[in-house]
Amino acid sequence: MEANGIQRENIRMQGGLPISIRLHKNGAESGGCEFHWHEQLELYYVRAGGVSLLSGGQQSWLYPGDVGFVNWCEPHRGSQFLDGTQHYIIQISAELLAQETVLLPGAAARADLLSLFAARSRRFPRVLRGNAALNGFLDEAIRESEAQDAGFELRLKADALQVLAILLRESAGAPESLPHGRDAAAAEHLKKVLVYLSGHCTEPGNVSLPALSRRFGLSVPYLCRIFKRATNLTLTGYVNELRCARAAALLQDGAPLETAAAACGFSDCNYFSRLFKKTMGCPPSAYKKQNGRTARQSRGTSA
Repeated sequence: MEANGIQRENIRMQGGLPISIRLHKNGAESGGCEFHWHEQLELYYVRAGGVSLLSGGQQSWLYPGDVGFVNWCEPHRGSQFLDGTQHYIIQISAELLAQETVLLPGAAARADLLSLFAARSRRFPRVLRGNAALNGFLDEAIRESEAQDAGFELRLKADALQVLAILLRESAGAPESLPHGRDAAAAEHLKKVLVYLSGHCTEPGNVSLPALSRRFGLSVPYLCRIFKRATNLTLTGYVNELRCARAAALLQDGAPLETAAAACGFSDCNYFSRLFKKTMGCPPSAYKKQNGRTARQSRGTSA
């Protein structure tokens, strides 16, 4: 368990496959999992019942046919279930994201998917309802994973890429791309920095530009350049978004405002409140009142 109360889950993709699929069965008495994060993209695909998913600062109920999206390195948890719930957890590996590139409309160079998903982290819909194309590819991936006929690995990769294409089209805007090919080293540097920030964003002394420059052996100007180009954010802005997202997760789980602020590296509650409002759109006190555990319990399963 990390100091900020959010656990990193180290997931090994079975057989080197780019996609992992697991069926979960839960009832109303199930307690759900703790807040955690990992390097895989994750989809909650509900077949029966209902799941309450906390992700990206939002709480959403998912019902049969709904798909919940959890981005790369994003804190999340499935917190509540209806009786008879059956849902698939579908994870797509970070390695596939790093290997595959796309050329966006109007872009001068190709971009790797890992950089794009990091840059658009707040632009993806958290719930996709009634998306027949998405559900069709997920259904096919489930069938291929269960049957494992000859060539199923290729079909799984194809389905994973189709899912990624749908998610990209659902996201808005087109941030600047990180060039691929001659700048492959920059993409690898960026991935290492992003993973490190996901695990240490609540430690101000370890995520400053000078500290990151020393840790990764990169110059400050180079680090700023590749980070801004890939995420369309300054490094400080990106870290602050991560810290506010972690604080939102803790507030959702019932933590007092002061506790959430301190756990996410904020020593000044007034500064935390101002930054949280700027990032999340409302003060932390209002956010907790609307999204905290007590509010969710009062809404029950009627949400």
